[in-house]
Amino acid sequence: MTPKPRDIDRKLVSETRVAGFRRVLDGRDGIRDALRELHVLVPDDAVVGSPFCIINFVTSVAEGYDAEVGVPVSRDVDTGPVATRAVPEMEVLSLVHDGSAEATGESYGALFGHASRLGIISDEFCREVYPNWGEGPVELQFVIHRWGELFDRHTSRVLGDEAAARVAAEHGSLSLDAGVEERFRWTKAAVESLAAVATPHQCYDVLSSCAHVFPEAQVAKLRDVYTAAKAETGDGLAAVDAVLDFMDADPGWGKRPRREGRVLYTSKAPRDRAAYEKAETDAARRSAYCFCPLVRDHLDEGMPKTFCNCGAGWFRTQWEGATGKPVTIEILKSVLGGDDECSFAITLSDEL
Repeated sequence: MTPKPRDIDRKLVSETRVAGFRRVLDGRDGIRDALRELHVLVPDDAVVGSPFCIINFVTSVAEGYDAEVGVPVSRDVDTGPVATRAVPEMEVLSLVHDGSAEATGESYGALFGHASRLGIISDEFCREVYPNWGEGPVELQFVIHRWGELFDRHTSRVLGDEAAARVAAEHGSLSLDAGVEERFRWTKAAVESLAAVATPHQCYDVLSSCAHVFPEAQVAKLRDVYTAAKAETGDGLAAVDAVLDFMDADPGWGKRPRREGRVLYTSKAPRDRAAYEKAETDAARRSAYCFCPLVRDHLDEGMPKTFCNCGAGWFRTQWEGATGKPVTIEILKSVLGGDDECSFAITLSDEL
């Protein structure tokens, strides 16, 4: 039976101390095996909650799950592969799946479909909670990307608290249960109110800081490649080329950017390539290209093109993380501007 929206709850998961390990797991059987191993390794008297599995979407793993299995604990547990860390607070959409493992995908489809209809995006991983250590029902969690909070925080950082308060007064508040239409209008008003008081670079700084949370473990790979190549060659641009070579060979990255001097030119592949290639109208092609559930069905309803600086933030995180230096990004093409793709020019620092 397909889950209904009324079965989906919205909840806040507090920051939690957890003990666990990260590895590549072979599907559902791999998760169950990892939970059994964790149960043996973590003392019962340290456990203070239900075990979980975090499944990462942005990963270099081509087959299986790039996953972290863990359990809330009252004290640090560091035994064998188990290490202790703090999992930050997160807001989630939650659905209890009480069926076969084979039917889990159907429940995920309902959960992610509900999020898409609300115009909500994820934080590039999902989370599963197992009240009975993998036996019986499993709670599926869609981890919400808290865009509005990021927008307000970075508006304050860039413009100061007083100007940020004026911007916030202009776009107003957004209810927790807002649908995609209301969420679109609120976001459009927020972007327009920011643009009315900020310079183009300030708009870029704020909006690119609202992008999806790019996994630090992935960024660390780029940083390691850059650092090693810079130490070997003493040449920052040669180190950038080493990063590009790595991205070209590793399955965790999209199409290789093209470098011309200190500028990298890049774009994203279509969200739905089959629909993109079969589209019979420009509108259908642009919608199939766009990753953002908030705007892909509202592309001609006046959202400023500057909103795509949010997408630019994906690349900002990569290249500032790799080089340790600030970058600036220009939107060259945007589906919001009538183009059939979004493309960007990433200008690297003069001090590589």
